[in-house]
Amino acid sequence: MFEIFKKSLFAGLGLAVVTKSKMESVLDKLVEEGKMSRAEAEKMGQDLLESGEKQWTDFETRLQETVKGFLANMDICKASDVKKLEKKIKALDMRLKALEGPKVKKEDKK
Repeated sequence: MFEIFKKSLFAGLGLAVVTKSKMESVLDKLVEEGKMSRAEAEKMGQDLLESGEKQWTDFETRLQETVKGFLANMDICKASDVKKLEKKIKALDMRLKALEGPKVKKEDKK
């Protein structure tokens, strides 16, 4: 499951890089053909990049929410929960040792 997610994410990143490169190429061509000024092309490119970044951020947020929901349904404990339990176990172990008192060796009894 995680492998599919990882491959999809990398494919999306690769697509973003290719798309940016293609966008720059198209805008350069429009400037060369005189259909758009350099300033207009730069403004359009910036607007498109900002729009893409916003869409990517929105996607990341939705993805995080989906993954959190998925993990919550799997009933998996968090590392912080395990650390809390380890501290409680150590505290209980110390209390138990204190209640048992010092252990006397067989040789000391003679």
